Amino acid sequence: MHRVVVLALDELVLLDFGAASQFFGHRHRDPDPAQYEFQVCTAGGAPVRTACGVTVTGQGGLELLGHADTVIVPGYGPITDPLPTATVSALRGAAARGARMVSICTGAFALGHSGLLDGRRATTHWAVADDMSRLFPAAKVEANVLYVDDGDVLSSGGVAAGIDLCLHIVRNDFGAEVANRIARRTLVAPHRAGDQAQFVEHRLPHPVTPTIDMARLLSWLDDRLERPLSVAEMAGHIGYSTRSFGRHFRAQFGTSPWKWVARQRVLRAQRLLEASDLTVAQIATRCGFESTVAFRRRFRELVHISPSDYRRAFRTTPNGSAHASGHTPA
Repeated sequence: MHRVVVLALDELVLLDFGAASQFFGHRHRDPDPAQYEFQVCTAGGAPVRTACGVTVTGQGGLELLGHADTVIVPGYGPITDPLPTATVSALRGAAARGARMVSICTGAFALGHSGLLDGRRATTHWAVADDMSRLFPAAKVEANVLYVDDGDVLSSGGVAAGIDLCLHIVRNDFGAEVANRIARRTLVAPHRAGDQAQFVEHRLPHPVTPTIDMARLLSWLDDRLERPLSVAEMAGHIGYSTRSFGRHFRAQFGTSPWKWVARQRVLRAQRLLEASDLTVAQIATRCGFESTVAFRRRFRELVHISPSDYRRAFRTTPNGSAHASGHTPA
């Protein structure tokens, strides 16, 4: 059985810790092939304070890292201070032994202080990404993504992105069907691609003109997803030049207009694959793709499985139960 050990550091971010505990430590009533041996360790085995004031107690000290197949470090603080030598040695030792090293939110700073991000791609909460780049210049910080999978070093953005990373790990370990079933039971999105943008607060030199109603634009786009759309047409609908429109759209939504449309088309396709009897070709047309080939390519790029595989995993009957697997949602 795969052994997951969470390293709880002082001022632990409880929601980050909860995500790891839910997906790797929680035991459900129904038989579940995604079973992990789950433990929590702290420096010296002592209880640690969380950022909200409660304390967390582990099953042991840093020695537990010596037997971990996966080490997870949730967010903690203060993140700019170096870690104690014993903690650094334990993390380095686990990595050298071949353990998969995972961080959630600001937990990436613990990996950075241990030298485990040097030459590696990584992310953290967007608000402290600049600090991470400054403290660990040898790391390749990708500031505005949900999570990064760099082989045996994985990291996520803040809070909710840790859920996406945990599901990604379960998917890698046990397959899409198991991860999708757990997502349904936990009532979270089954898959968000790691390169999806975090919801970043961009500060523009001048406020957006109040007459531009982005909510109205998005509603207009949603009604036209099955039609050919151009950035120029989107910009013209709200009276902007193409260049200015693209800049303002990215500032508000963290992605380009064209990528936003592509994702919305794939999201609509996911719903149709789950709940309709339309063929893949019909869904491609209804969602605005120029061809079935283009639809399959974009769907696999964003969801990482084929439309047919997605339908087999998520197909539901009229009463809402999973058709392919026979599991009922939570």
